[in-house]
Amino acid sequence: MLILSNEDIEKILPVGACLEVLEEAYRDLGNGMAATVPRYDVFSPTKPGEFYEYKTMSGVLPARNIAALRLNSSVVKWYEKAGGIRKDKLPVAGGDKFVGLVMLFSTETGEPLAIFPDGYVQKLRVAGASAIAARYLARKDATVMALLGTGWQASAHLVTLSMVRDLRQVRVYSPTPESRRRFVENWSGKVAAQLIECASANEAIETADMVTCTTNSISPLFDGEILSPGVHIACVKPCELDAATYRRADPLIIHWQEAKPFQIAIGVERQSIPDVAEGWQHPLTREDCAIWNFPTLSQLVNKEHPGRTNQQAISCFCNNVGLGLQFAAVGSEVLARAREGRVGREIPTDWFLEDVHP
Repeated sequence: MLILSNEDIEKILPVGACLEVLEEAYRDLGNGMAATVPRYDVFSPTKPGEFYEYKTMSGVLPARNIAALRLNSSVVKWYEKAGGIRKDKLPVAGGDKFVGLVMLFSTETGEPLAIFPDGYVQKLRVAGASAIAARYLARKDATVMALLGTGWQASAHLVTLSMVRDLRQVRVYSPTPESRRRFVENWSGKVAAQLIECASANEAIETADMVTCTTNSISPLFDGEILSPGVHIACVKPCELDAATYRRADPLIIHWQEAKPFQIAIGVERQSIPDVAEGWQHPLTREDCAIWNFPTLSQLVNKEHPGRTNQQAISCFCNNVGLGLQFAAVGSEVLARAREGRVGREIPTDWFLEDVHP
């Protein structure tokens, strides 16, 4: 049983390899040769305005003999910012940290193979999905990207999207001036594109070839009527985009046809949880909407959907829900490279086995 850290994984996992194994997994999923289990979110109230959230997802990738379980044990809160509602995890574990774990299992013997924090893999698997979608949907001559958000997901999206399109300019917007300024300073020179700080989402989006949303907002970030023909849009959660954006998008590709995470609330009405009451009741993402019958990323990768066929079309990738299969895929690559490079710490696998029938 191998124990790895985020730092270990960052050293051994090339971004290109991450994209490659994710695309392989999407292809297997579309062919019925892999499985992903829906995400479950369990909420229970703690302090006023805060909830405990227990989140799980899992997946099986037989081609690599790997199954994965990803879980988060978190305290979360919602707050208003820049005219919308945001959701944040609070760093309260151990005083100032978070809890997110991935466990890998062998599909040949059932035994546990590795355990590691989910942080680095988490941001790469989300950004990887956006980049794979852009490979099929964004115009080949796309060179200008609007990047909305400067947090944990933004840097990974900057790197992965720079790998699938020859970006010359990235316009960065965050409602916090210090955040966008720091992001531009930290990442300038690390990618080929010139990074420019913008004072509004509209300024960043104007004449952009791609618009990438990477925030924790559960309210729309911009008015979809301002989008120019030929642009490609991506989001890390459906509520970042408004109804106009979805109506104008063609093609509209979603991540998977599970409409949303399964929400379970303990000791509180489900509708009092802002993610449900505000975010998931978005005009085009509420439960009774036909958006979930749109083509998936797996179908795009498998060429069951042709992708962009009109250079003037507005294309959109809606990352409507995370997939446990992503952790099996990226985790399998992490494990192979860790074994090859002798990275991580080993503990006895027998500690996790039992001689009684479970």
